[in-house]
Amino acid sequence: MKKMIWVVTLFLMCVATGYGQYNGECWVVSGGEAVYKLHANGAADPNAIQDLTNATAVEVNPTNGIVWIATSAGDAVFRYDPAAGFTQAPVIKKPSAISINPADGTVWVAGLDGVRKISADGKSILAQVIPPDGPANIDPGRFNVAVNPKDGSCWITDGKGPIGRYDADGNKVATAPPMKEPKGGLSVDYQGNVWIADTKHNTLVRISPTGDELVKTEDIMGPISPSVNPKDGSVWVAANSNMLINLSPTGTKLKEFEAGITIVAVSYSPADGEIWVADLLGPTFGGEVSKWTANGQKRFANNIPTPSTVSIGFWEGN
Repeated sequence: MKKMIWVVTLFLMCVATGYGQYNGECWVVSGGEAVYKLHANGAADPNAIQDLTNATAVEVNPTNGIVWIATSAGDAVFRYDPAAGFTQAPVIKKPSAISINPADGTVWVAGLDGVRKISADGKSILAQVIPPDGPANIDPGRFNVAVNPKDGSCWITDGKGPIGRYDADGNKVATAPPMKEPKGGLSVDYQGNVWIADTKHNTLVRISPTGDELVKTEDIMGPISPSVNPKDGSVWVAANSNMLINLSPTGTKLKEFEAGITIVAVSYSPADGEIWVADLLGPTFGGEVSKWTANGQKRFANNIPTPSTVSIGFWEGN
């Protein structure tokens, strides 16, 4: 009964916010307890989805403004449609990451024991990728996923090392060289190449759609949250907690500048060539979300308590 009350309460709060269609905003998970929306010009939306329990990820579908939220408490994934209301997707154990395919609205969600593909309406599981040892896993952040909307395929990293590319039905189509602990995030371009970070072991790689290693660098300290330019394959990544680094598709360092104190998430916007940054502490040590030009100019910043995710939902269409 307690869980049902919580779900209904969250539904009413979400309906009250009236987010509307996507307009280039950035969505932020704050402290695992709230989800905020920042407009493209930096203005903060006065409404927020609050009283969440262990929120781990948020993503918006830029084609229709539908928002997906993962909360590890209650094994819950929520879908909010401004036109139809708020619903809960099928149960997924400890969901920790979301990747939306805006081409068809389907959503891939990484959970405790693997990855599931959820239908665009949030009602059913269409495919699943569960490693043989997945159910025995006790690391809720072990799996991560990134979908290529051009063909519906997705890359999945297993924090214990394995990396694979899967088609839209969940069948493996490529295997990449394993990494030690690829838990620092991944980002795919429209050609199917993927950048993957191993923060703990200072490793960042770029893998081709067939699983070949194109780039490997081990001289970037603590790389985390790579965010690719899907058009040309270059990537922005946070490093050494406080730096933003831009690499070419071949791994050449193009830009580097200080952009925070404890950067935990990065999201590059191909629409304007600028970068959203979640800084766990910020200059006030309370948390900050900021936006930067490619030349290191700080556009604006918002005080957001302990932000863990920034998501802009860019998609140029077919």
